[in-house]
Amino acid sequence: MVKKLLFYFFAGIVILGAAGCETVPIAPGASRDLKVLCEQNNVQSYLDNVSQVVNLRGAGREARAMVGSNVVVVDGEKVFLADVLRRERGTVIVPADFLSKVILRLTGSETVSRAGYQIVVDAGHGGKDPGALGRRGTEEKGITLDIAQRVKRGLITKGFKVTMTRDRDVFISLEERTEIATRVNADLFVSIHANSSPSRSVDGIEVYALRELEGAEKHDAQRLKNQRLLYGNLKMKSGDASLETIIADMLYNYKVSDSQLLAAYVNKGTSLGARVNSRGVKLAGFHVLRNTLIPAVLVEVGFLTNSQEELMLRQPDYRQRIADGIVASLVSFSAR
Repeated sequence: MVKKLLFYFFAGIVILGAAGCETVPIAPGASRDLKVLCEQNNVQSYLDNVSQVVNLRGAGREARAMVGSNVVVVDGEKVFLADVLRRERGTVIVPADFLSKVILRLTGSETVSRAGYQIVVDAGHGGKDPGALGRRGTEEKGITLDIAQRVKRGLITKGFKVTMTRDRDVFISLEERTEIATRVNADLFVSIHANSSPSRSVDGIEVYALRELEGAEKHDAQRLKNQRLLYGNLKMKSGDASLETIIADMLYNYKVSDSQLLAAYVNKGTSLGARVNSRGVKLAGFHVLRNTLIPAVLVEVGFLTNSQEELMLRQPDYRQRIADGIVASLVSFSAR
């Protein structure tokens, strides 16, 4: 980072453009001057010469890209371009698909498609780990798997691509669960659990999102491993520590804020869909929240230690209501 700061000693924020005019068609495969592209589409663009991060705004939406990388964060969603952003004689040049994947989304002109939207559905526990146990012997691992499978089916019918961390009664480590999300370049991670409490009167649904991490937590071995996996999927200069650090920080900032927003959507949609008590959104540092690199939530669908909720969770129609609520929440969040 020190070398980069010295190299870009002329640090500052450069306004690249914010003017409107008619959009000019882009020839297939052609790269473009970012300043011109933004002027043509009434998008504001600011380049930080120190970090080489480009901030874009349009129609109430925001995006962040980086020179030397092909990853862009648009309203909290990772977008991968066909090539990296480059600087040529002081001008930022973007690949041809920057218009359709970034600019048109910022202006609200894109055609909504969920064909490439990838969601990882994580059924908690499994195999040798039964999770929480109800008084009637109900195992959390079975409840979570059934709901996760219903969520998967519902999301697929809505046009999403879905990956499950487990689709049968097997044990999957926490580390493996987060690696799966990284390998498939997922956009969202939803972990499904059933709750327990020393008090048998406690009931309701609650949703967890990631709290702000401490410095040491950002360097958790599993988190760093997932970052290396992610970098392997990106087009950028291999081994550039400064570039990797800035991308990691950029994704982390969006992850924290969007995870909390996602949790709010899921909490409201699921509690309304299942017609049960909402215990609200809570912040935590659970492994699957801490070490995934995308917006992630953990949904506690009810308390197996509450006799009434255990009975409800044993009913297929009730589990379907929960699944439908989660699906509706994810649809709303992705369309925001």
